[in-house]
Amino acid sequence: MIRIKLMGAFAHLAKTRELNVRIEGKKTVDKILREVIPRYDEFKEKIIFINGQPARGDAEVTDGDEIKVMPVLSGG
Repeated sequence: MIRIKLMGAFAHLAKTRELNVRIEGKKTVDKILREVIPRYDEFKEKIIFINGQPARGDAEVTDGDEIKVMPVLSGG
């Protein structure tokens, strides 16, 4: 089971701030988040942590890991 903590627009789109996802073997962060967050790929910049450490979307996670993700929003 992987715990996912969502912040900002991602929490709004997924309609939750936290969820648990069961996975088999290893999966990349991006693949998991595409399954739980509608329009995930529309956000080009994201801040991702795995078990409290900065990570990228192509990082692999396994059972017991925690993902925290937030979009980077810019304005002007």
